[in-house]
Amino acid sequence: MRIVVRLVAFAFMLMPPIGASAENLQAALRATAGEYVAKIAAIAPVAGRDTTYDYYERLVDDAAAIDETGVPAGYTAVAWSQTLTATAQLDLTLARQLLDRSFRPMATIRGLGESLIRSSSDGTMQPVAVYVPKSYASGHPAPLVVMLHGRPQSETQLLAPPYIASLAEETGAIVVAPWGRGYYNFRGSAADVYDALQAATESFAIDPRRRFLAGYSMGGFSVFEVAPLHANDWSAVMCIAGGLLGSNAQRVVASMPRMPFYVLTGTADESIPTQYPTVTAAFLQASGIEVSFYSQPGGEHRLVTLLPILTRAWGDMLHGVVRAPPLQFGGLMLPSSIPAMATRP
Repeated sequence: MRIVVRLVAFAFMLMPPIGASAENLQAALRATAGEYVAKIAAIAPVAGRDTTYDYYERLVDDAAAIDETGVPAGYTAVAWSQTLTATAQLDLTLARQLLDRSFRPMATIRGLGESLIRSSSDGTMQPVAVYVPKSYASGHPAPLVVMLHGRPQSETQLLAPPYIASLAEETGAIVVAPWGRGYYNFRGSAADVYDALQAATESFAIDPRRRFLAGYSMGGFSVFEVAPLHANDWSAVMCIAGGLLGSNAQRVVASMPRMPFYVLTGTADESIPTQYPTVTAAFLQASGIEVSFYSQPGGEHRLVTLLPILTRAWGDMLHGVVRAPPLQFGGLMLPSSIPAMATRP
């Protein structure tokens, strides 16, 4: 099945409109930030003291980003404006829920939205960004993609770009992205990922044969940390601009010998050099694991520049298509650590 994704706008079902102008959006962000910081001591026990201030910083950063005039590579001016607006609205929704102690059930979200779910590990409320396509109907179980964000990046920034909505709409997939407390490589917050998975399966009709874990940048390394913990929960794993570290290799091979993997890279990635995903695909293939490898000529670290191969790999993964890597590699070793990232996801 061929999927064509275009950078188009979808009606984001987030919250009542706060105004069409950038000035109104900035005013809402700054006003909410002021209210939030004034009540932050009361919010901290609910949100978790290690991340409470992060949500205030998001509001401030979103307001500042609206004033910036540059458009990142791969975006049109319109698509970038939509991305900034969607990010700001998601972050406003998150802050408002914490301020009002009124948490939106995930099951009520249609389109793009933000939910907070109670942590199974410490009882705090942890944020999850969600996209539910228009085609979703409870009588027809949908595929589910759990996506892990990069660093520095939030779950709202990961799901805000319109191409994520396009992928979901074209394939009928529900997409959820946990924040994971911003922990590096999701170490210490893997339980939040599985809490998001459980919340999604309880909130929506999910096809149990099509539950996928995907990660981008730092999240692309994190899938190899998170997936082996409960390997039977996943139908396939996607690594985008990330890779498998040597320290995780044997655990992955031992716990996931029949798991299909989808590995994506851009040849011009300046943050995670293309050899990281390439060696990952080679190692998995040499270990007898099904792996599909996708390389985007000229693709950089920003996910939008990988959209052609992301579209193909997303469709392959959801439909169970496995494509063998086109090249054989020898004499290459898995990296021992994640490189310092020069470019923001």
